[in-house]
Amino acid sequence: MLKKREKVLLYLIAFSFAVYFISTLLKNAFLIDLFSPITVGLVLILLISELKRLGQFMWSSVAMALGIFLWFVGDILFLLNDFVFPDSELLSATTEFIYMLPNGCLAACITIYMLYKLSNSRIEMAFLLANSLCFAISFFVLILRLHLYASDDTHDHIHWTQLIFFFVSFYVMMMCFELAIHIGIKNIFKGPFITNIGVFCYSALDIRYNFLLAQGIDAESDFTNLLYIVFIIFMGVGTTFQIIKNYDFEFRKRDFSKKATRSRFVFILCMILVDIIMISTSFLPQSLGMYILITLLSYLITNYALHSQYLNEELINSQKEQNAKLEERIKEKTQDLKSANDQLHVLSSTDALTGLLNRRSATEYIEKMIGENASSNEKFAVFCTDLNHFKPVNDTYGHEMGDEVLKEIGKRLGRLPSDYRAFRMGGDEFLIILNGISDISEAENAADSIRKLFNTPIIFDNYIFNLSASIGVAIYPDDATTLGLLLNYADNAMYMVKKSGNKDGCKFFDVKMSEQISRKQLIRKTVENAAPDKDYVLHYQPQVDADSGEILGVEVFPHLKGDMENVSPADLIPVAEECGVLSALGIWIVRDSFETVSKWNKKYGTNIALTINLAPQQMIDAEFIEALERLSAEFELNVKKIILDISTDIMMESSSSSRDTLEAFHHYGFKLSLNDFGGSSINLAYVMTCGVNYIKLSRNLISSAETDETMRILIESITGLASAMGITIAAVGVENEAQYQLLRQMGIKKMQGYLFSRPVRAEELDPILQKGIIQFIPS
Repeated sequence: MLKKREKVLLYLIAFSFAVYFISTLLKNAFLIDLFSPITVGLVLILLISELKRLGQFMWSSVAMALGIFLWFVGDILFLLNDFVFPDSELLSATTEFIYMLPNGCLAACITIYMLYKLSNSRIEMAFLLANSLCFAISFFVLILRLHLYASDDTHDHIHWTQLIFFFVSFYVMMMCFELAIHIGIKNIFKGPFITNIGVFCYSALDIRYNFLLAQGIDAESDFTNLLYIVFIIFMGVGTTFQIIKNYDFEFRKRDFSKKATRSRFVFILCMILVDIIMISTSFLPQSLGMYILITLLSYLITNYALHSQYLNEELINSQKEQNAKLEERIKEKTQDLKSANDQLHVLSSTDALTGLLNRRSATEYIEKMIGENASSNEKFAVFCTDLNHFKPVNDTYGHEMGDEVLKEIGKRLGRLPSDYRAFRMGGDEFLIILNGISDISEAENAADSIRKLFNTPIIFDNYIFNLSASIGVAIYPDDATTLGLLLNYADNAMYMVKKSGNKDGCKFFDVKMSEQISRKQLIRKTVENAAPDKDYVLHYQPQVDADSGEILGVEVFPHLKGDMENVSPADLIPVAEECGVLSALGIWIVRDSFETVSKWNKKYGTNIALTINLAPQQMIDAEFIEALERLSAEFELNVKKIILDISTDIMMESSSSSRDTLEAFHHYGFKLSLNDFGGSSINLAYVMTCGVNYIKLSRNLISSAETDETMRILIESITGLASAMGITIAAVGVENEAQYQLLRQMGIKKMQGYLFSRPVRAEELDPILQKGIIQFIPS
């Protein structure tokens, strides 16, 4: 907003200029000479009154004010010369000289302003001075030539001071041009641009004035003086409005790119060419032309030097920015690391999901207990637990619901009495420590309590989850006195529960388990160093038609060669999976068995089926899946005669991606078989959606059916259900004639077991396949 003082001064300036303008129209010399200094004086007062508010631009405005003051003095002297001392030549000469001085002040004004605005870029400052001086010198030489031309090439009467004022005027005009470029079109109506127009036009008018004066022509003109006053008003009012409005704008940066530098190079070459033409046509004397040529060549060198400097500064600035960003990122990372360390300190001892202590805390706690009880031999029990049927919760209801279930388990374990300590070991595995037990009965009672804790239904809104846990127990110091053995023994006891028919159970570690552990370690060591094509051999067990004895197919089983050939595939495959060699072993089994069956079919003209057992890992192994499809085509086997066998436990606990793989196998043409059916729970929806073609009855069902009427009814029910679903029932583990007859009466046609043949090597099965039937089928 305009202050009252500013408004008054602006009104006075407008009024004074109006009188001055009218006086000029009326050609009233006295009023013209009187109101010219009055108008300029008012502008000077306005500018001086604003100096304190100019801040960093005060000194440039002081230079402008000094120039306006000199004009004011010149106007006063002019008034005295016209009406008081009309015959004083000294006064007249002094007045002319003083009128030339304001342009020098304006040169200082705009130079100070520009250098301050560009103070953060030495390249911009250097280019500004080079540009202004180069073109000022060039135009100065041209105007000098025009003066010589107008004076018939004689310049004895031109004074050196006039030459300086010519040059200064061109310099000011070039600086004004540079300022206009840096301000930009969008800021054209802001204060500095208006001031810049006033300074530019004043200098342009001064060139005309000095040129006429140098020619000995009276340069005084009422109209010219009027324009001078207009441009002085532009300077003062423009500066004032910039202060009042406080316009904020950034200087536009010069383009020092390769393209812009090349453009300037071409432009200067054109100017050099013009200069040469003017010299050759004698328009310019050789001496004056050489001044322009040398100036332009110097400008070219400066242009490329600044371009190189610009590239260096850009590189340095880029490196500084990168360093600044890097330092900022380092600060952020350092802060993140500190936060992460703080969080890690919490996570290192606590499970984030359940709030229970974690695996690391479990090992530290057990080691502490071992150290404290080493001398007293006080006992404590380690319970290793694993949830049953938890994966279907995740697959069916989503991981969020699964997390809620685990949280609820964590809350229950957290409410155990103070002599218990619970830990989450990862996934759905938990560890519980019971301190200060006197005998094993206390551990047994504790195991029953823990089982009930897991068996209690978990209810969320309308959802009810009935879970259970397999529990393995090891006692310190009865079973082991070291951390590793205690955890290993408890884990193996839990694994035994998992393998048994009743997963919702508890087992305590005993010596037999130790022998099994030793045997498993021996198997592991052998498997880790075994090569599939050298150290393994395949056994085949025939599957027969119960009525005719015809061999319908074979099931393949991998065995180690040598002393460990008696190791069951049921023990071998999990170890291979743990050792990470199952993928290579599985592909070898597929290749070798496909090649063997292919030879049999070609040799005996048969079309027997091949059953291959799938482990959970193989259902998500892309390489194994690709090998199945590729090798079946390579050995020209009918995919409908390739049966992929999976257990009901795998079906229940497999992820949705694994079931998708089974569906993909079904759609590709492979047959799917579900073994151990009836031995544990099963979701019939899975059987339907995955496209199961065969069901193998559980061995427990077959062995119990001889004496248990309930089991016979269950088998008949399964058979009827399978027939309705278009699924073939097979009996596995048929060991005696009574079982054979009973199953045959129930309508089961496909059988497999020791009654017909043990799993044998390919060369042992070859004679049987040659006959085509099993000879010892009971009549």
